[in-house]
Amino acid sequence: MTTASIIEIIRGLIKDLLNSAGRDSFQYESDNSFKLSEPRVSASSIIVYQNGTELPTSEWNYNADTNKVTLTMSGSGYSLTSGDDILITYDYFNKYSDTELTSYIKANLVRFTQYKYKKLFYMNSSDEIVTLNGENPTESEGNIIALVTAIDIDPQNIKIQTKDFTISPSEFNSKSEQIKNVISIFNKAYMSLDFLEIEA
Repeated sequence: MTTASIIEIIRGLIKDLLNSAGRDSFQYESDNSFKLSEPRVSASSIIVYQNGTELPTSEWNYNADTNKVTLTMSGSGYSLTSGDDILITYDYFNKYSDTELTSYIKANLVRFTQYKYKKLFYMNSSDEIVTLNGENPTESEGNIIALVTAIDIDPQNIKIQTKDFTISPSEFNSKSEQIKNVISIFNKAYMSLDFLEIEA
């Protein structure tokens, strides 16, 4: 299971779903870089229009660190003129960026070692989760990683029901206790979590 797949599950658990209402309008004068108003943009969703015409992706780039779209106009026939109307539409997340969730996942992989899970997970240089033998986690393991990470982020609002057990928020258990319980149950039974039913 890939990190992107795990992030998608985490978003469902913490209810941080994609918002498709991102829309910023600019008028070009001399600066060809435009800062987006929402901070957690899905880069793959960005569409740039110049005077109502969609620009190919070869004519612009997006920098997630600065949250800016820069019009490069590197293709033949494209240019910028003062007064051009630039419209940028995009999807975004309300709570967490992919980068933030990746950091949460990386931090929570340590918990599996802490609670003596039988595999050692770590994140490689490509931000994919692997084991010591270089294999990605199974689907069930990816689901558990997602669940543990979601509990770490929002421990009082996670409710999961599977065919094997139910996890509900508890005012009596700390975040660490909830995580320990989840990993312990999974580690003992090595049960299948190929399907997570996320309670609303």
